[in-house]
Amino acid sequence: MNARTALLAAALTLTASRAALADPPAIEDGGEPAAPAPAVSAERTADTGAYLPYTVPARSDAQRAYAWVQGGYDSARGGATIDSAVQANLAGRVSLRAGVGWTGPSGDVRPSVALSVDALRQESHGVNLAIYGGYTGQGFNLVPAATVPAAVSRSFGRLNLLANLGYGYGLEQGEHYGEARVAGLVRVHRLLTVGVDARARLDLERDDDEPTNEPDWDVFAGPVATLTAGRFAVGAGVGYSAVKYRLTPGTTSGMVANLTLGAAF
Repeated sequence: MNARTALLAAALTLTASRAALADPPAIEDGGEPAAPAPAVSAERTADTGAYLPYTVPARSDAQRAYAWVQGGYDSARGGATIDSAVQANLAGRVSLRAGVGWTGPSGDVRPSVALSVDALRQESHGVNLAIYGGYTGQGFNLVPAATVPAAVSRSFGRLNLLANLGYGYGLEQGEHYGEARVAGLVRVHRLLTVGVDARARLDLERDDDEPTNEPDWDVFAGPVATLTAGRFAVGAGVGYSAVKYRLTPGTTSGMVANLTLGAAF
């Protein structure tokens, strides 16, 4: 991993966390005491899909900041997986997201950082829409990439449906890729949310100059569950994993399982 990139991601994460955790003003503009903010709860954060393994949420107003770390195993790739994210509100509808991930056994550490804007809210426009724009140290094509995902969601009572559509432009060798993610969540109890989460990615660049072990496409899909208690959350998922490599015949498939620990602030 490039040391400068890692330090940049860490610095941005720290800046966002400090901004998000700053105390709000106690007096409104008219001189009256401000109404107390609703209690921060991982329950509200989980409802937006923030702790999902793959799909990212389409709104960020359930908390000032949240964080999660995830570990698991992907038998199709034959190695452990580690991922993490911190997302914090900077101002208004603008948030900063940063994280670090790794997929074994031959993967590299991949820092990432992105800004997101909540462009639409369901209360006014019928759907939630957030636009993300950022950088990852290792994209799907195994080279550093600029990423532009869009996330949309709509809730129907206890049911929340989410979808992401993204594009990654590799900063080396002309690589680029597309991805789609979908999820559905149902709150079956005040403290428990269950659902499904899925992701598919596809290499969009076709020539003979390919990074070693570059995937042609991959798919993940399976059920998920999140249990919350106050500011904290524990999630688990298990499902199907498949990957096709560009320079290797055949498809490798297997099971993927993960455990997530999260918190809201």
